[in-house]
Amino acid sequence: MSRSKKDLHTNSPSNDESIQKTPVGHALRMAADFSIKTPNGTLQGKAGDYIIKHQSGMVSIVEKYTFNKRYEILH
Repeated sequence: MSRSKKDLHTNSPSNDESIQKTPVGHALRMAADFSIKTPNGTLQGKAGDYIIKHQSGMVSIVEKYTFNKRYEILH
């Protein structure tokens, strides 16, 4: 399974200022369908979705389309 780890920056100007951008710690784009076990249950994701680890330590899954609208990848 191919994965890439990127740091994210979300304070850049956006064409859609109505979207509230929240800083995140790290994101991982998944190349295949996947699942993640959490204390609150199992999360299901699809190839192309991102696993987000927030600064609080919470983990969530963000669909590729939503991720690309809300976050900017720092290189």
